[in-house]
Amino acid sequence: MKIYYGLQNIKKLKAPVIALGTFDGVHLGHQQLIRAAVAEARQSGGTSVVLTFDHIPREILKKNSQGVLLTTTAAKIRVIDTLGAQVIVVLKFNKRLAGISPRKFVRDILVKKLGVKSLWVGENYRFGAGQTGSIETLRLFGKQWDYAVKVMPTVYRHGQKVSSSKIRELLRAGKIRAASILLGHRYILSGRIVRGRGLGAQLNFPTANLDIDKRNVLPLGVYAARAIMGNKSWPAAVFLGYRASVEAAPKDPVVEAHLLGFQGWIYGKIMNLDLIKKIRDVRVFRTHALLARQIARDVAKVNSIVH
Repeated sequence: MKIYYGLQNIKKLKAPVIALGTFDGVHLGHQQLIRAAVAEARQSGGTSVVLTFDHIPREILKKNSQGVLLTTTAAKIRVIDTLGAQVIVVLKFNKRLAGISPRKFVRDILVKKLGVKSLWVGENYRFGAGQTGSIETLRLFGKQWDYAVKVMPTVYRHGQKVSSSKIRELLRAGKIRAASILLGHRYILSGRIVRGRGLGAQLNFPTANLDIDKRNVLPLGVYAARAIMGNKSWPAAVFLGYRASVEAAPKDPVVEAHLLGFQGWIYGKIMNLDLIKKIRDVRVFRTHALLARQIARDVAKVNSIVH
C-alpha cells in the first residue's frame, strides 16, 4: 500500500475509487465501506484509495470535549493496510481545511488532485465548512464533474449500531472486549518507547514506557495485551495510571508495558499494544515490595489470558 501524507507528491491515479472518511477506529462499518471500494476498484481496473484525516473534526473545532481519536494515524494505517487498499492519503485536518467550502473540497481535492471516478461514504457523511456538505451535495457535484457516489448503510452487530462514539463509550467503561467486537479488531494503543525512571527494572519487571496522547478514552488500570514491534509480538501487562503506584499525587498518566519473555534494546521504537482485557483497577502501594508482589500476580494473570 502506498501512503501519502498530504497531497503534494501524489501522481496521477488510474480511475480512482475513493473511500472517504475520518475512519476513527477503523471499526466494522468503516471496514465494510473500505472493502466495498476495494472490490469496485478491482472489478473496474481502477485504483482503490482511502482518503482520511489525522484528527476528527470536533477535536479541532472544539465542539465536543470528548473528541479524542480512538486510533493514532499509525494504528489506523496498520488496520487499513489489511483491507486491500492500494493507496492511502492522510490529510492534516486543521482549521484551514475545516473552513473550505464543500464545493472547493470536491473540486480541488477529489476532482483536480485525485481524479475521483467513484466515491464511497457512510450514510451520515458531512463535510466542508460548518459541515454543510452532504451526500446530496456530493451527488450534485458528481453530475457536474462526472463521478459516482456510493453510500454504505450503517452497520449493526448483535443488534447494536456500530459507531465510533459507541466504541468510545464502551472503552471509557473499561469494556475492552465489547469495544473490540464493534471495532472488528483489538483496541490499539500506539506510541514511541521513551525512557522512564527505571522502577520496573529495580523490581525485576522492566517496562517499556510509551509516549502517547495524554488524553485517553480508557479508565486507569492494568490491562492484558499483546505488544507488537515489527513482525514480532509478546504478551504484555500494561499499566495505565500515574507514576508511580507507590505515589498518591497524580501528574500526567503514563503507559508502561512489561513484555513477557522479551530481552533487548527498545528505546525509540514504535510499539503497538493490542488490548485484550482490563484485569484490575489502579491501587496505591505502601512499599515497593508490595508493588512487586502485585505485579507478579498481574503477570501470571496476563500469561493465562494472552495466547
